[in-house]
Amino acid sequence: MSVDLVGTLPRPVTLAAVVDQARATLAELLGDPAVPELAVIRDRAYDKGVRTHAGRPLTTAELAVTEIGDGERSHFDIDIPATGDIVWLMVSDDHAVFTPKRTCVGVTVAAGLALAAAKVAKGEYVDQEIWMLTPPVSDPDEVVARTRLPDATDSFTVQCERYLRQFANLNGWPPSKNPREWLYAL
Repeated sequence: MSVDLVGTLPRPVTLAAVVDQARATLAELLGDPAVPELAVIRDRAYDKGVRTHAGRPLTTAELAVTEIGDGERSHFDIDIPATGDIVWLMVSDDHAVFTPKRTCVGVTVAAGLALAAAKVAKGEYVDQEIWMLTPPVSDPDEVVARTRLPDATDSFTVQCERYLRQFANLNGWPPSKNPREWLYAL
């Protein structure tokens, strides 16, 4: 079972715009810590959950011309090299579906990406599986305003955990910060 966060795409947007907005959104959500680089990978392949092809990172120029939400189905991996986490992006019609590794960093970055996609495309944020806010809120600006941390007191990784721990309904989920344990969480 996957855990998905979604940004609707009523109009096409570039991956560069989404990644740039995601870094800004994460800085705002987490109290402005140093947000690590996000690498968008194309053509990575898996067989039964095991990576069989590393794929290749998109260049800055490629990110600037690669559109999502234009009716084409596509998928990308978004790596957070500083932590070893991954968020998978599946674009289907007018939805950008972000599926994280089930770690505090993975889930927080997926939320930041989904919020960013919704902001850039002037769409909605959809959280129907994690339920950070109950009832869910679809306006990405309202989600950011209601959930951002007041200050940056720790590293990016610790701030991601602080961010998720504010949601009592998650009951301490995800239980581990260790990316190797993500398959067994939830």
